[in-house]
Amino acid sequence: MRRSLVFLALLLTTTSSLAQTTTPTTPTTSAAPAAAPSTTTLTEEKKEEEAPTAPTNARLAPGGVVAGGSGFPLGLQLTLDNTIGNGILAPGYQRQPQFGTAVNVRPSFRIPRHEALPMMIVNGSFDFYVNNWLAASTNSNTFDRQVQIGDASAALILPGLYTEQFTTISLSLIVSARAPMSVYSRQSNLITNFGAAVQLSWNSPDTPIGSFYVQYVPSVRGNIYSQVGSTTPCSTPSFIPPVNNNPGNGGELPVYFGREEQILPNGECILPGRQTMATLSNSVNTGWSTSDGAHNVNVNVAWTHAFLRGLSNKPGLSSPFASEQNFREVSGGSLSYTYTVPVDVRLFLSAGIGTQYLTAHNGQGGLRFPIYDFATPANNFSSAFFDVTVGI
Repeated sequence: MRRSLVFLALLLTTTSSLAQTTTPTTPTTSAAPAAAPSTTTLTEEKKEEEAPTAPTNARLAPGGVVAGGSGFPLGLQLTLDNTIGNGILAPGYQRQPQFGTAVNVRPSFRIPRHEALPMMIVNGSFDFYVNNWLAASTNSNTFDRQVQIGDASAALILPGLYTEQFTTISLSLIVSARAPMSVYSRQSNLITNFGAAVQLSWNSPDTPIGSFYVQYVPSVRGNIYSQVGSTTPCSTPSFIPPVNNNPGNGGELPVYFGREEQILPNGECILPGRQTMATLSNSVNTGWSTSDGAHNVNVNVAWTHAFLRGLSNKPGLSSPFASEQNFREVSGGSLSYTYTVPVDVRLFLSAGIGTQYLTAHNGQGGLRFPIYDFATPANNFSSAFFDVTVGI
């Protein structure tokens, strides 16, 4: 599901969350699980640099990077993400099988400590993915069963920048920018997007059954485009997904644009839709971890608002069905378990279920259940996932 919604994630430019990563999914999309963050506080700078850190999940660590215990400043994190959409559970002709795979690569450099400066990590991220290995009548797109590349990003992470002594709440800061390497970002004429996130974390004292934690991550992003709309050469058909999940329409339909108002001076055609100018996201993680950090259960809920470019005042581009709503939203969540493998390298195995909705509301005045879509499985909003993350 997280990979099946990569188009939406790119549209909102919220893939590669500031406070994490995955999956052009991922959520993409989606804060997934893992072993609890370290509760160890090292007061001496030398110890902080040399002592091994307690096991922690990559997706819960600030910026998605687990700082190693050695003094070597370079690091590399690899994540293999596999998802199976719940569309395979839909009855009869509504069944939409989906199996996606992604590989995320995160090189990092820990800047050596100097005097009173805080710890700083420079992190890069890029991924390769196959949106769907299986054939489906309505949820497929032009690039299914093809390897794609996602946008590349770079971030400056300041983990544990400040800790409030009474509550022990720690604050981390992440700033980042993205390079438009994916097909959709380039078609959207994205130059870059930039943003910042704050990660607030609280860990309970250790108990006989382990420890508990809560994280809150607000983030904001802004986008810069070279043109005021998405474009494609007019001779090239643009494929749009079918509506209402009706397999009778033959899948995706090629649509050619030729109205005068849609043709730019350079001969390109404007695609339908409105560019996302900025996004505001809120994510909450809560969970439990064993005292040694080997086992972790995590629950995540996230909500993103995307603010759209204003509607054009050209009469030729107007429509009686155009909405004056200048924002859209995405919501979702996950429930997952992570095992930290007791080996010399940082190795995490994660499994769970996750969901990402096009809207937080169900159309009947209520909110959707954030972790799993029980109502419309054919949409593949939900998926089961299995991740393997290794850090060296």
